[in-house]
Amino acid sequence: MNQHRPVDCYTNTKNEITAVRSTIGISDLSYRGRLRVNGPDRSIYLNRIVSNAVEELSVGQGNYNLILTNRGKIISDMKLVVTENEIDLMTTSSESKKLLHTELDKYQITEDIAITDLTHQSGIISINGPKSTELAESILDCSLDDLDEHHSIVRQIHISSSMAQEWVTCVRANETGEVGYNLLVEKASLISELWQKLLNKGQSYQIQPVGLSALEILRIEAGIPKFGAELDDSIIPLEAELDRAISFDKGCYIGQEIVARMKYRGHPNKLLRGLEIEADQPPQPGDQIFDGSKLVGRITSATKSISFGQTIAMCYIRNAYTDQGSTVEVETNDGRKSGRVVLLPFSPTLPLSLNR
Repeated sequence: MNQHRPVDCYTNTKNEITAVRSTIGISDLSYRGRLRVNGPDRSIYLNRIVSNAVEELSVGQGNYNLILTNRGKIISDMKLVVTENEIDLMTTSSESKKLLHTELDKYQITEDIAITDLTHQSGIISINGPKSTELAESILDCSLDDLDEHHSIVRQIHISSSMAQEWVTCVRANETGEVGYNLLVEKASLISELWQKLLNKGQSYQIQPVGLSALEILRIEAGIPKFGAELDDSIIPLEAELDRAISFDKGCYIGQEIVARMKYRGHPNKLLRGLEIEADQPPQPGDQIFDGSKLVGRITSATKSISFGQTIAMCYIRNAYTDQGSTVEVETNDGRKSGRVVLLPFSPTLPLSLNR
């Protein structure tokens, strides 16, 4: 395992997906962005900048959050975790981390805060699958029964061969549609040792390393929007059905007026949906969706689903076509292919009542 260098595939994609769906998979997400906000004004500052509530969060709590343009479009998404003396913001890519950092710096005026980029000095190991709770509990020596999505617990455990214990923050996370946890360490030097400790402990659960290719297919199957695919500065959160990332009660934040106006006085013209497509090969992001000669949407992500045995995609599509079962056509390199609109996620068995 290379620290901060994502691995595309460890064995083969099918086996890695099967492990996550049936037992447990382990992935190194240390390449993702991680910012830390310190200082006495950290909660007040973030609360007036980002879309979801921050001031009301207690130590150990967190949520899914966005930072928007003044026109209500998405600059970056993040998973926010509150610990005792700081707030950590975790993004899904280095690109979105840079955009987030720039925006946070831009709006800091008199607040007593400090923003630190921890991406290259820390690490994130993710475990996902039906057996992930058992493994996490055995590593941390505590119960995780009451740990809600985005909430965290901090424990000291032995990771390295030395006698010293190291701090690990365990965050309940939904990366694949299965139960999952992201384990955060404060030193990049501990990534490999934590990885090996989890592999050793996880052997009884048939743990498998899982690379980016499998994670991407799992993400699409679970209908989880991703920055750079479903989310960018052309999208208003309600178009992506990200109500869970918005507080409609806390008052002003950047872009709030546009989002509130769409919520209470209007409606999105397009919505994020799934497509089941009659095609051997998945379409490309940006491929257009038609009803006859009428352009009605575009593909954002697509894959040949290993779990479902068919080609599936995520897309933005106009309101008139968002109902389950609506039929459309996708313009691909191999010609037009028939598609059927479905609500996300693709499988009702996935536990996506969790708030991502």
